[in-house]
Amino acid sequence: MAFDANLVLCDGSAGWTYANLVTSNYGTPTSTTRNSGGFAVIDLLNEGPFGGLAIVLTLTEAGNAADDALTVIVEESDVEAFSSDVHELGKFDIAAATKGIILGNEAPATVILRVTPTRRYLRIDASCNADDDFGTVYCNISPHPINDL
Repeated sequence: MAFDANLVLCDGSAGWTYANLVTSNYGTPTSTTRNSGGFAVIDLLNEGPFGGLAIVLTLTEAGNAADDALTVIVEESDVEAFSSDVHELGKFDIAAATKGIILGNEAPATVILRVTPTRRYLRIDASCNADDDFGTVYCNISPHPINDL
């Protein structure tokens, strides 16, 4: 992978299925130690860049069905476990047919969301509906994104 581990919110270790994201709770990381699904909380060390960051979500395959629905929220907190003081920075979407939701027929795609974190910890919170499957997905932090990866 071309990204430093400190810039990887999810490394694609486990498929983005309902069973992995919701049932096994991989999609809601609470530690800087990478979980079995490849998700981790990133410690910005209170040094978020002045111009913000770009969060790059790469969906490598179409959803299992056209109406599969994926919600990916970028969140920040002053607490590593995200047990309190959770602040939403933004949600990914593509066609914005439903704000903050990516449909199965909108993937594969690369989606970039610019955020300006002000708190120490950053994570993504990913979820989908029962039986939904988006396959392998990566999420990275990039200070200088390009649209075609």
